[in-house]
Parts: sequence; structure tokens; C-alpha cells
Amino acid sequence: MAPAARHAPRQSFRRRWRIRVRDWALRRQGTDALPLRLRARRLYILPTRAGLAFAALAAVTFIAGMNYGSGLAMLLCFWLAGFLLTAMLQTHRVLAGTQLLACQAQPAFAGGEVGLELRLQGAGNSELLLQEPDSGQSVHAASCARDETRIRLDIPVPRRGHWQAPPLELSTRSPFGLFRCWTWLNLEAATDVYPSPEGTRPPPESPGEQAGQASAATGLDELTWLRPFREGDSPRQVAWKAYARGTPLLVREYRGASGSRHELHFDLLTGLDTEQRLSQLARWVVDAAARHEHYCLLLPGHRPLHGSDAAHRERCLVALARF
Repeated sequence: MAPAARHAPRQSFRRRWRIRVRDWALRRQGTDALPLRLRARRLYILPTRAGLAFAALAAVTFIAGMNYGSGLAMLLCFWLAGFLLTAMLQTHRVLAGTQLLACQAQPAFAGGEVGLELRLQGAGNSELLLQEPDSGQSVHAASCARDETRIRLDIPVPRRGHWQAPPLELSTRSPFGLFRCWTWLNLEAATDVYPSPEGTRPPPESPGEQAGQASAATGLDELTWLRPFREGDSPRQVAWKAYARGTPLLVREYRGASGSRHELHFDLLTGLDTEQRLSQLARWVVDAAARHEHYCLLLPGHRPLHGSDAAHRERCLVALARF
């Protein structure tokens, strides 16, 4: 039997045991409301391999001192045992009293990673480990005694939709590495996972685009905003009067009959399933927002979403994520 096959049942048993212990701890604690102070009753501590080796050394020293009647060996044994107890208390004190001030989840696209950021205070000068056991993601952070500590954990998200933060494990082995103290966090942090922007279909043409081009010389377009100058912009669109007053080089953006407006319609994407349609719409939304174009998103059962700014991009992506 291969070594990997022999270790597989052992790893599976350890994983099932950890999941049962975690579920018991979460039921015991309930949902965590921020700000949260970590109390001693929700902290768990066990010796590490180095701690077990240190305890074995103290036991061997005690046995040798008893057998040979050596007072020096007994003194060394008691000193090792005292240091071990002190290390356990110091490791426990790192997390005891630590405050979780805030937790924020950043939106992401499906197939990417959600950025989960925690703000901590009061952990002292120690090394912290934040991990999400189900995905195997973890991140180390060094805390400061006086300032806030920020820990960012990137968690993979394979599918779109509403995302809720999974149970997290916050642990430390500071200051001596002989014990590991940890706690489970069940935080109410949520965000939206947008559809993956994929698809090769060209964006739909602007309705009435030819009529808009024909009437461009009539001056009926509406000035929408001024944006910074980019390479390739026409000099006729530059706001020269504003530039003469000392402002940076700006370009006039118009919206009206001659403006570029796209109708991104869900029902017109024939031959694709629902997820493929949403991915194609997300691709069009991201591209149109990057070009600062005016576009309208049309989803079944939703009111049309018109706009062209960053807030409109966010509204459209959220609507696609929750569809």
C-alpha cells in the first residue's frame, strides 16, 4: 500500500473530528456581533509538538532525579515545569482580551477571491494566524501592542451570488511556540459575488445611432460631465476655457441623440444558458464602464438600469449577482 493511501484514513478521521469540534464550538458561541472582545471561555489551548517534547524532557529529568536522588536534577525539573506553565499562560493571554473591531468583505467575480479584512486591537506584539479551514486559505499577521492590526484573508469563490463569511479560526503560538491557542469566529460579514465576465459576443449597437450621428451638428446633445484628457481625444472636445483658468486638461462628455448608448438585454442572448448569459452581460458591463459609455441593463423581472458612472456599474453587477 502506498504511503499516501495509508495516511488517507488518518487524515480523514482528523478532519471529521475537527469539523465536529468546530460545529460544537460554534453552537456554543452563537453568531458574533462586532465589536467583539475575546473572553477566556471561548479560547482553546493545546501544546504543540515542541511543547510535548519540552514536557517529555521535564518528565525524563524528574525520573532521573528520583532514581539517582539528585537535587540538581529535581531543581531543573521544577524549573522546566514552571517555564512550561508560564508559557501556557502567556500564550493564552495573547488572545484573551483581544478586540475584533470590524470585519469587511470586498465583492469579487466568480472564480476569483473575496477579500475579507479584519481589524483587531489588543493582541500585543505577537504573531497571529487567520485561516479558513474548508478552503485551506491562511494568512499570518504581526500584531502591534499599541496600534490596530489589519488581517486580510483572500477566500476563493467559485460561484456567483450572495456570499456569507464561513467560520474562521484565529490562532497564535506566541511567544514561545510551546502552545497553540485558538478561537472560532462566526462573523456576519457578507458581500456579492459577480458573474465571471466572460463571453465573445460583440456588444449590441446603440439604438438610433445613425440618427444621432446625423443630428450631431444640431447642438442638441447634453453636456454630462468633464473627464481628464486621454491620448487620442479630439482637441475640439477639450474644455479650453477651463484649461485657461488653470485647471488640468479636461474633455467634455456628451449624452443625447449622438451619445453612445447600449441596451444590454438578457432575452436577446439566445443560444446560451442562464449563467452564460449573465457572464456575457457582465463582460459588456465591465467593458462599457471602462469606456465611460452610457448603457442600460435589461433583466427579466427588474426595472431597467440606466447610467454610465462607477455607481451604475456596481448596481448592474449586483443585479447580475442576485439574479
